[in-house]
Amino acid sequence: MIKLLVSDLDGTLINKENQVASHDVEALKKLREHGIDICLASGRMDNEIMEVAKSVGDQFHRVSQNGAFVITNDEKALHSQTFQHELAKKLYESTRSDDKITIVCSDNTNFVEEKNEILKQIELRFFFPIEEQKKMLDEIGLSLNPSKITILGYHEEILKLQQAVNEMFHDDVDTFISEQGCLDIMPKNISKGNAVLVLLDHLQLKPEEIACVGDSFNDIPMFQLTPNSFAIAHAHEDVKKEASYVVETVSEAVEKILEKNAQEQNIIHS
Repeated sequence: MIKLLVSDLDGTLINKENQVASHDVEALKKLREHGIDICLASGRMDNEIMEVAKSVGDQFHRVSQNGAFVITNDEKALHSQTFQHELAKKLYESTRSDDKITIVCSDNTNFVEEKNEILKQIELRFFFPIEEQKKMLDEIGLSLNPSKITILGYHEEILKLQQAVNEMFHDDVDTFISEQGCLDIMPKNISKGNAVLVLLDHLQLKPEEIACVGDSFNDIPMFQLTPNSFAIAHAHEDVKKEASYVVETVSEAVEKILEKNAQEQNIIHS
């Protein structure tokens, strides 16, 4: 029986306007009615995930910043991880450039050295403002305790940068393409998959008792945990091939989960 659904946010449960479709809201309610728990897992900060939960009118377990933080629906912190300060400084120095945007995430706030018109457009996708920190390098280790560094740019350039970061810092970081033209750099061994394992241990669930749904490369570590993995149809082909099923929406995944559980119940009672 599937007892927990783990859902990605951007491109999966929410659209570019940060809204959850009504059919997906109803699907989550239906899961609750069947006693199935829910976790939201995202590259976003925890305070943004909480805004999504509020819009749905529920409380969820939360995996934020690609797995750097794990918090239960009753606000118990299970895991947190940030960069060592010297490493964060080296990463920032190595990845910032005039033709890309580098965002440093610290304590549920996103920081950039200077905001411009492009950043103001990007900011519209966030629930909270991006803050300016003109002395970024100086403040890392003082007022800033980075947990994620994100670089935005042209997709081909971002792919080249990912390769360079992996070669230079392979012992210290993991990298994920979270969407087109967006590279997330995380402390080593931080992923949605490892974070979900922390939550499963707390809930005393087995990997086969969960389902997960997502649309990006940072969702693949979740897909690899369980046979009940669902990729959204617009995902990259390399993402879809890592999932057991391809669906159009979270609500379609929920239908398949409930069907599977009904079949399992019939087997038990037969």
